[in-house]
Amino acid sequence: MAAYPTHAARAAGCSPVLVVCDPQTAGLHAYLEPNSVCVTARDSLWLEAALAAVPASVTAILLVDGAMPLLSSATMAHLMQSRQAAAVALLAGFGAESPHADAEGANRGGAPHSLTARHDTTTADPLKDSESTGIAVFARSWLQEHCRAVPPLHADSHQPTDVIAALAACARSAGAPVTSVRHMGATEELLQVADRADLAQAEGVLRARSRARAMRGGVTLVDPAAVWIDDTVTIGRDVTILPNCHLYGASAVGDNCVIGPNTRLQDSRLAANVVVADSVLEGAEADEHVRIGPFAHLRPGTVVGAGVEVGNFAELKNTRVGPGARIHHVGYLGDAVIGANVNVGAGAITCNYDGKDKHATEIGAGAFIGSGTLLVAPVRVGGNAMTGAGSVVTRDVPPSAKAYGVPARVRGVRAHSGEAGSESAGEQRGA
Repeated sequence: MAAYPTHAARAAGCSPVLVVCDPQTAGLHAYLEPNSVCVTARDSLWLEAALAAVPASVTAILLVDGAMPLLSSATMAHLMQSRQAAAVALLAGFGAESPHADAEGANRGGAPHSLTARHDTTTADPLKDSESTGIAVFARSWLQEHCRAVPPLHADSHQPTDVIAALAACARSAGAPVTSVRHMGATEELLQVADRADLAQAEGVLRARSRARAMRGGVTLVDPAAVWIDDTVTIGRDVTILPNCHLYGASAVGDNCVIGPNTRLQDSRLAANVVVADSVLEGAEADEHVRIGPFAHLRPGTVVGAGVEVGNFAELKNTRVGPGARIHHVGYLGDAVIGANVNVGAGAITCNYDGKDKHATEIGAGAFIGSGTLLVAPVRVGGNAMTGAGSVVTRDVPPSAKAYGVPARVRGVRAHSGEAGSESAGEQRGA
């Protein structure tokens, strides 16, 4: 969650962006932007540690709850721009309709504290019934002087609204000016995730934003509510996504693709004009005019070239497939290199695991792998070679050779278009 407000803060012009972690969440830095800094601190020293990492030239500090993934950069920028020079802090407030209110209007876990501080007391207080949002701007010099007023990081009641409330109370008691500005954006922005129900609500909003962004960019979602798209996914124009599709992680989809139905892309990349139906791709790549599925599974490290067809119940793992190859039916190719225009028959598999190590299989361009062939790696089938149906290939097959049997043996030369194949004497079929 912290990655979202971190990204928004940088987009709002904040620099540097610091994320305060405790020892249990120190691994958070792996999810942050490269230019963000993760400060690990203990107990009540966390704010001092964070301020020590801020350059002396910075005069204002924006504090944001790391559990507010929906907060926009526009809201952050507005708060910073609205801060008065003489004010110690700027607090954003919202009215009685808290994003944490349930159906009966009652606030539940994670609801912010009441906001009562206001500098101007000569007129009616428009924020009297408002609440703190867990976001504020403080003068650097004042915050440096009063940072020990914040609750310790390990306290059970700790949340960023506690911190802001404590600092605001400290300012009021010292007679320092505190300026408040009401939040005017979407209420959903202010959701502070405190439990799994809040998390589900935030995820629903983020996915709705991703779907809207995709459709505005020229993507057709046949049933938008039945499609999940991570906001890290990039999608080209004139793409059609059918129902029950899930696009996750660093996936990228090129122009004019058709995805689905019932398809999952995880960290996979598709070039233009690719069709994927009822299939799963994980860490895979497909070049232009590839057709995948239905019911295919492309696992990490798989790269298929232009014009390849991967059909029903085919599984590929860590395999490179050359342009124009056909893998139409029920098979497994693992740790393999498949040349251009290879035809892999139904039920053919690479036996790549010997119980201890994985081994590679190489199939040359134009080869024909007969149905039910078992390729016992490490093994190589030369270009334009052929294996007979049901063969168990344990030895390399030379280019243009024809091999069949259990175990397979070279029994002649593969016939090419317009030619008849020949077999060695005494090795004709059935001999």
